[in-house]
Parts: sequence; C-alpha cells; structure tokens
Amino acid sequence: MKIFLLSAAWLMLAACPLFAQDAPSMKDGDVRILRHTVWSEIPPAGVDADGIRRNLAVGDTVEFKALSLSVLDTTPAGEPMEDGSPATETDRVTLLLEDADGKLITTVDEGAVLHRGSLYVAIVAVYLKENELGRGLTVIEIATLDSLPEQVAQAKHANGAEQRLRIRHDINRLTLHHSATPLKPEDDLGAKLEAMQRWGASQRNWWDVPYHYIIDLDGTVYEGRDPQYLGDTNTRYDTAGHFLINCYGNYNEMEPNEAQLQTIVDLMAWAAIEYGVDPSEIYGHRDMASTSCPGDNLQKLIDDGTLEARVHARIDRGQPTLQWVGPDHLGDLGVEVETPAP
Repeated sequence: MKIFLLSAAWLMLAACPLFAQDAPSMKDGDVRILRHTVWSEIPPAGVDADGIRRNLAVGDTVEFKALSLSVLDTTPAGEPMEDGSPATETDRVTLLLEDADGKLITTVDEGAVLHRGSLYVAIVAVYLKENELGRGLTVIEIATLDSLPEQVAQAKHANGAEQRLRIRHDINRLTLHHSATPLKPEDDLGAKLEAMQRWGASQRNWWDVPYHYIIDLDGTVYEGRDPQYLGDTNTRYDTAGHFLINCYGNYNEMEPNEAQLQTIVDLMAWAAIEYGVDPSEIYGHRDMASTSCPGDNLQKLIDDGTLEARVHARIDRGQPTLQWVGPDHLGDLGVEVETPAP
C-alpha cells in the first residue's frame, strides 16, 4: 500500500461536517494518531523476550540476572589482535563474562551468539568504521533462553531485524528527540518513516523505527513502535523506561510551532497519567547521551521548565484521549491510497 498524506487537506476536512460524521469524533485536547499500518507496508519484526539490549563502549559493564558482561576491547576488521592473532574480515569485541561459574574472557566476531548457562548473549553489532553512527559502541542483547522462540535460542548467529529482541519495560521518563534532518511542509513524513524503518532494519538491525511516537509539522502524530517495548538509539544511553517522542525536523535550525508543542504536551500528559510519571521526569536526548538531540530550540523548553509547566496544566484538565486512525478512515483524512494489483 502506497500512501500520500495531505496534512493541509486533513486540517481543512477536520472542520467539515462530512469529516465529523465519518471519522472518529475529536474533542479539544484529544490526540489523533495515524496507525503504523497507515504509513508502512512493513510490519514490526523481532521476538518477545525476557532480556536487555545495550549499546556499550569499551570499559562499560552491564548486568542481567546472574551475569555480568564487560566490554574490554574492540578490534576493527582487517587489523590483527594485540595477542598476535591474525586479522579477520569482521569487527571483533573482547568480552569479560562473570557469573557463578567463574570468569571467561573471550574475543568474538560481530554477529556471534554465546550461551552462558541459561542465558543467550548476542553480539548484534560492533560499530568501528570511520564516520559510522555509534562508532566505538558494541550492541549487546542478553536474554533467558527459555523466553526465546526455538529458532532464536538455537541460532548460531545474531542475524537481522527478524531476530531482534522486543523487550518490555516500565515507563518512568518522558524523553524528547528530533530527527536532525530537515522537514518541509510538502514532505511526506509517512514515506520518510517507512524509509527509516527499512534503513533501521538493514543497517542497524532494529525491529521497528526506534521511537514510540513521531510528530509532523502540523502536529499530526504517527505511531511508531509499541511503547510497551523499549526503544532504540545510536548512542550510549539505556532506553529502558523512556517514553520516546520524536518531533521530526532539525530543531537546532528551526523553531517548533504551537501545533507541535501542543501535541508534545498532550502526548506527555497522556503518558504521565497512563504510566504514573511525574512531569519533572521530562528529558531531552542530550540529557542522556553525548548528542545535540533534540535540538537547542526544543531543549530550551525542557531546561527552562516550559514543557513541565504545560504538561502539569494539561494533566489538571484530565487525561487526553488517543484517537487511533487506521486505513478505514484514510479517505476521511484527505489521503490518497494506491493499492498494488494482486
């Protein structure tokens, strides 16, 4: 299904009687969200698991169940190991694994899968190339073997997006991102997000877009990955607990408009009530990692308390309602749908 979203037409239709009859009714402060199936032909991938996923730099340690895993060193493809071992065609990582069975130092290739007792350890990626996003980071997944489908538990390689772990989490923070790429009124954000989903699967092994919700220039919200699962990042922070909102565009260069700000406030107010998060727990991506995200012009609204104050005020009016828009209402939204012939 190919979709062309006409945001301006949506805004005009929203005010007309026909739209009011055929589409879900909206009240002031409600949030209308375009479902994932509206903007993408690709369903989310991955498998549910009891586990963790982390981006680790050399010297970082992560713990899961009885296992402690540390990244001791990395070696780019084509370079020999310090111990004199020959170069390989893949990037490598040297790990220290510690548990009740003792300590193990091992050097493995990118994509390797290890079993340590009842645990599965996957080296999803090692980013060491010049100018590569997340350069210096090793992406690790650890899960209990009995929580995994048999085809994943018995796999010899970490493989791609189809094998990534969907990891549930308890939301306790509201975190704002931007795309850092320009967005113009005539751009089709749905097409951009589908391209992001394809790129994430092929280049980052992500099982879906990394954010839970994405906001267009007119305040339109696009459903990303299910918020019951933790998001993804190209940086070092642990995304567990973070409700991820991406205000699409480059907000180092552009100012958010009032429609976008009101949608950010409404989404944060909904999540604050839904998950029991105090509005003092609003952050920008740069509060968690070395990055300019979500851009100076959004970050200043976090730093000066503007977003927190507006979210408190919105909560005082009650929880916003999420109005979900699926393919059955696309015609009402001024969207042309082109379905390929069977």
